Amino acid sequence: MIKVKYITVSRGFRFSAAHRLFKEELSAEENEKLFGKCSRLHGHDYVMKVSVRALGEGGDMVVNVSTLGEVVEKEVISLIDHKNLNTDVPFLTGVLPTMENIAKKIAEKLEEPLQGIGAELYELTLAESEKNSVTLHFV
Repeated sequence: MIKVKYITVSRGFRFSAAHRLFKEELSAEENEKLFGKCSRLHGHDYVMKVSVRALGEGGDMVVNVSTLGEVVEKEVISLIDHKNLNTDVPFLTGVLPTMENIAKKIAEKLEEPLQGIGAELYELTLAESEKNSVTLHFV
């Protein structure tokens, strides 16, 4: 008989948002040199995958994927879809909106609500294009 160490459940999401990578303490030329064309306001059609595992035994179902979807939609997607990540999203205030930083802030936003449905964040992948993505792994 096979022994299962743990089971993860994943759900995918999409959102569109604009952002600009720049540091206010730098000149336009310095920002251009550091961030290239990303120093100008531009947008992405982001794809995100949220994976969770059960707290405790898990039983027959790790987590209801519809409930997982509802939590992520309420806590994250509704706040960032079709927004300017530099100016319109309170949980990103003061954060340079790189893929890494956006993913970290999303994970922070989801931690407590996921615990409320008996799950913990296992992995979060955020892609801003087919070529560029970041994956956070949680212990």
